[in-house]
Amino acid sequence: MRTLLITDLHLNSRIPGLLKAQKESILKIFKDEEPDEVIIMGDVFMYRKPSPSELLAFKYVSDYMKKKTSTIYVLRGNHDSETKADDGITSLSLFDEEFKWTGSGINVIVHSWVDEARKRVFIPHYENENTIIDALEMVPEDYTVFGHFGYDGCLNSAGDADFGIPLTHFKSRTFLGHIHNFSEGQGGLQEPHPTVMCLGTPYTTNYGESFKDNFYAILQPAWDDEKDCATTEVKLRTPTSGPRHLVYTVEEIENNLETINDSNFFTFLRVMVGANHKTIPYEKLNVAYVDVKYAPVFDEEELSSYSPDGELFSINEEIISDYVESANSTISTDTLMEGYRLLKNED
Repeated sequence: MRTLLITDLHLNSRIPGLLKAQKESILKIFKDEEPDEVIIMGDVFMYRKPSPSELLAFKYVSDYMKKKTSTIYVLRGNHDSETKADDGITSLSLFDEEFKWTGSGINVIVHSWVDEARKRVFIPHYENENTIIDALEMVPEDYTVFGHFGYDGCLNSAGDADFGIPLTHFKSRTFLGHIHNFSEGQGGLQEPHPTVMCLGTPYTTNYGESFKDNFYAILQPAWDDEKDCATTEVKLRTPTSGPRHLVYTVEEIENNLETINDSNFFTFLRVMVGANHKTIPYEKLNVAYVDVKYAPVFDEEELSSYSPDGELFSINEEIISDYVESANSTISTDTLMEGYRLLKNED
């Protein structure tokens, strides 16, 4: 059984052309790999309330996959949930079909589910960490976990450590979505963790992810000679198309035009402009979008360190009174001033 493992698609129709590029990238990955099944580990959509075009894009992708595979598993991610209530309500349920009756088709997983036949545990996103910990504690050691959450030490796409689940709760081999940066270690450690892998996104979703590694994975049966038993081999793949975010200074553009203008990608280019910058060579750029960001005019060494000996300005009651007198309010001046004095006394 050859499995395509992919996560955090973040289908987005709000930027013209992006949704088409995302759809084409996902389909190219699928066609290149020809998997027997697909596991999508959450955040299919960018927004909690996806647009009709985003829903239709996923329908198009999933319909194509259904013709070529036995099963598509889709985990509910935090972006796919209607609210943070952990009630499992998601627009992904519109795509749940056939599986319950035939064992094939699309299986949308809105709450933790154990596939005893395949020795797998699927854990979607929960805001309540204890719900995830309880599910992890019930996993037999020889089962594989697929989830959409983080753990203590890893950072989400915004750079926040929004999960504090200790790695001691991960007793089985685990593949995670939600964390956009690929990671085989905890908290940025270079050495791989023996059981946990954050797969990351197949393409970047914002400028903060510029130049990061993007992967999907292929899982396939293998034989462990050392342990003399069957195992699952993980092969990481790098997409050769799709959205990407690049950040270059004006001075770097000329020497990187071949990379920047690679027509295989839907490129968002951010140009960093300094105080004494060259002219941006727009006529040489062949990208989807150009974003210009200006660097600070002064660096830290040029900033003044002046500090006054005393107060240069303070708000006193006379200023407050003048302000209240000129205010266009139906409340009397005396009442407003009395409120001001009460607040002042509170301090």
